Amino acid sequence: HQINYFSHFLLTSKVMPMMEGSDDARICMLGSVTGNDNTVGGGGVYPIADLKELDGLELGCKKPIAMMDGYNFNGAKAYKDTKLACMMTCNMLHERFHRSTGVAFSSVYPGCIAETPLFREKRPWFRKLFPVFMKYITGGFVGEEEAGQRLFQVLHDPRCRKSGVYWGWNGGPREGREDALEKGGQITGAGGAGGGWDSIFENDQSSKVLNQDLMLKLWKYTNEVTGAKWPEAFQPKSPCPTLKVIGGVTSILGVLEERARMVASRKGGGAQIVANRSLPREDRRKSLEQMLLALDKTPKDQKQLEDDLLRTSGRAPAAEKEHDVVEQLKPVLKQTSIEEVVAPEVDDPLLEEEKGPPTMIPGHEHLGDTAVVFQPQNVMTMARAGQPLSEVASQADVFIRYKCRKGECKTCAVNIDGKWVSACQTKIQPQAPGQHFAVRVRPVTEAQKRKKKAAFFSPQSLKDGFLNNARGMVGFAKEGFRADDDFEVRMARERRIQQMVAEKAKHGSQKLRGVRVDAPVDQEGESNKFIVPAMFGVFGFMLAMVQSMNA
Repeated sequence: HQINYFSHFLLTSKVMPMMEGSDDARICMLGSVTGNDNTVGGGGVYPIADLKELDGLELGCKKPIAMMDGYNFNGAKAYKDTKLACMMTCNMLHERFHRSTGVAFSSVYPGCIAETPLFREKRPWFRKLFPVFMKYITGGFVGEEEAGQRLFQVLHDPRCRKSGVYWGWNGGPREGREDALEKGGQITGAGGAGGGWDSIFENDQSSKVLNQDLMLKLWKYTNEVTGAKWPEAFQPKSPCPTLKVIGGVTSILGVLEERARMVASRKGGGAQIVANRSLPREDRRKSLEQMLLALDKTPKDQKQLEDDLLRTSGRAPAAEKEHDVVEQLKPVLKQTSIEEVVAPEVDDPLLEEEKGPPTMIPGHEHLGDTAVVFQPQNVMTMARAGQPLSEVASQADVFIRYKCRKGECKTCAVNIDGKWVSACQTKIQPQAPGQHFAVRVRPVTEAQKRKKKAAFFSPQSLKDGFLNNARGMVGFAKEGFRADDDFEVRMARERRIQQMVAEKAKHGSQKLRGVRVDAPVDQEGESNKFIVPAMFGVFGFMLAMVQSMNA
């Protein structure tokens, strides 16, 4: 176990920190068909690889405890058990570290190396006949050199970058069978682990190898025996400073909320009974049920329960149906027809005098089959029919301001055939021979061309944000005054809904879970419960500001 498994485990923990962030880093452990009992070699030849409950490994696996399953020593089974453990460890490494480190973890069965000292204690006739049997009967034989080539392939072949895979090869061995080579370097064998470079495939793993519960125990006990130290298993996180600040604030608030929930659930003498694990399980369960029932706010009234069921299913109770609400609001409802809505027009810029024939941009003669002329720049370029106008303007070095890129804001409006259209939504139309596609662009100052977006959380961005909010508030006020009757209708509707909500709140029927009659009402707590979250929010904002200033 020390040579075949523990050393692999400990060495991997030592080299992993050096491999993090490396380009195409891979770690591969040697598995075996004998450790995979879904094959004839692994499930049909005694002894069978089986770690059982890992009693021996849990108790230290030191002499005289020589087997991970805790039973008497068997050399062949010890070898197969270590191969099973290596394959399971590769799967665990893949689950814990692949996404966070980028390292690919895999196991491989290169084939049966039947001429090594592995069988030195077998009878002479077995050592002589076994390689012949594996080479010419099963086709699973490989030499040491070929096995090394296959391990090299798993570590270097671009096809083997996938993590969490058990690699194998189809076909027969290459060594000693040069006359059997087929096209593409493939060899026809007896279905063993042989084959050429292109015969590699993702092999199936047995249910024992994929046993998640046993895998966790193997990981825990092996770490205890070897003392291996691993990097923290984490998922990649966004480097955005705003998300870090928000995440820090919300995590603190989450801890406070969770602590309050736990304290509220463990009041009275029942909390001590639940925490005392030496007491009978039934007594602890009854005490926990009593404490949680005291906190239950489920209404007792059957009618209220039925109304709650209707609300949670997406339907309103009979007293809250939509037609009843509409009837109550009819006196204040008045619709505004769609014809009254007028879209703002874009001012037509002053037309400049013609500057003579447009100038073709050098090198643009063969860019398409349709001539496009931009005014007032008086330049010509060639484009393809159906090509986006924004793309053609960019290739002609004609500056057009964009904003929403949806055709709604009219920031990119250009004049074509006397009509204002959005450049972001316009495509070049085919023209008759000798004609050109004329586009008149609105004048843009050099300052607007050079204007760049301010960096996030910079003083300029804060200034822009304040001004944008101020413009928005002014815009809301203007729209409210312009809306006249429609605005009054909406406000009347809001006031009526507030009155209805207040009336229902008096009877306690608005809450889905109801209100307990005997539940104490903490008015002071209700008024102060938002103080701590508000303080943390202000602290997080100030911290972000200080960090941005220091940067």
